[in-house]
Amino acid sequence: MKTLYAACLARLGLSQSEAATLHGSRLDTVKNWAVGRRTVPDGAWSDLRAYEARIVDRSEALREAWEDAGEIRDMELQTHGDPVALMAAADFLLSSNEDPPVMIELKN
Repeated sequence: MKTLYAACLARLGLSQSEAATLHGSRLDTVKNWAVGRRTVPDGAWSDLRAYEARIVDRSEALREAWEDAGEIRDMELQTHGDPVALMAAADFLLSSNEDPPVMIELKN
């Protein structure tokens, strides 16, 4: 990783192609941002913050549902191929202090 922008994409689980779609930009533009050839515009940073907020909101909803269900040990999560749902599940699992960890079975 050469840039903060590339690190943010990796942290959010976004490919450059997915980032281009998120920003409504061309793939070559995102590639230029990722390697530092071009300055990332403020709007792109806003897009990334909004995407992360969706992940955090979904993760918090998962935690609330888990707590409401009596902190069950095994969960099944329908992702329907949604990368936000997948990242939210990862965030929920990594933020859990349960030992052994909660087991999450993903269903598309």
